[in-house]
Amino acid sequence: MCLVLAGLTSPAQATLGGKAASIDTDRARLNARIALRLDRATYSVHEMTLDSGTTAREFIRPDGTVFAVSWQGPQRPNLRQLFGDSYFSRFQADNKPNPRIRMRRALASTHGDFVVRTGGHSGAFWGFAYLPQTAPGDFPVQTLQGGAQ
Repeated sequence: MCLVLAGLTSPAQATLGGKAASIDTDRARLNARIALRLDRATYSVHEMTLDSGTTAREFIRPDGTVFAVSWQGPQRPNLRQLFGDSYFSRFQADNKPNPRIRMRRALASTHGDFVVRTGGHSGAFWGFAYLPQTAPGDFPVQTLQGGAQ
């Protein structure tokens, strides 16, 4: 479990909470194809398809701030790359494995400024992270749970 959470590539420049310019950095480091999936007045969604077949989405405000990410697919993406070092460290600290308990469970972090939910099993992983105080006021959080709508 630690290796899954550790993130195996170099750390992110600016991702969750960073500026949209980080999308190209994410695309390169995740070796992904990218497309603009949705462009609304209060946010846009950039979708990356990783070589593994996993789809990762970055949700961006008009000022260029990445306020949410989501993913779904056969493998977890590099969460350190999507979250950035600071948020990833907080997520990892909240989800330290207990060697005495061997069970599959969804992982979560909930803070006033940072929320993560992730789960799945081999071949079918899902998850999302968002910054509630940074998300547009009319942003439907359920969009993250069901993919970009």
